[in-house]
Amino acid sequence: MRSILFAALLVVSFGCVSAPTAAQSAGNVPVETPGPQPTAHDSDTNATRIDGNTEIVGSEYRPDEGIARITLRSNATQVVSISDAGRFQGGGKIPVRSVALESGETTTVEVPVTEQDGYVGVAISTENTPLYAEIVQRPSGGGLDILRALSSLQAWLAGAGVAFVWMVIAGWNVMRGENGRPEVA
Repeated sequence: MRSILFAALLVVSFGCVSAPTAAQSAGNVPVETPGPQPTAHDSDTNATRIDGNTEIVGSEYRPDEGIARITLRSNATQVVSISDAGRFQGGGKIPVRSVALESGETTTVEVPVTEQDGYVGVAISTENTPLYAEIVQRPSGGGLDILRALSSLQAWLAGAGVAFVWMVIAGWNVMRGENGRPEVA
């Protein structure tokens, strides 16, 4: 009997904590707004524009090899330099890899990178942009992402609700142990 009650209490407690998160995320429906349409060439919607001539089409981190793969697209002939942004924290000389890109060319560059506090990033330099930072990987929350998702009011209400449920259960357990009549001291 106790294990069934404990399981039910556990389900109710998790429901109280997760309900504000579900309600918060349900209201975040993206709305599509009309914008200017590209005229010259179809630009990838997932691309990140560095400047008027250069875009980052994709990036990935391979932790087993310690390599970041950056895919760049250029609209002009230029030289692009890429370096490990994680090495900036340690200071000293940082190796730079330079790539010559032709107009309309898309290329993938592999750069050895270091992970700093869960972050992996590269620094990109073009003729028009002296320094641009691209975060390739962010640290995972480790299961604590719920704490960042809740507002302070939602967290307070969830905590108060869970505390109230536990007080009711504790009171019921004491009354049950005393055959329904409280003991007078």
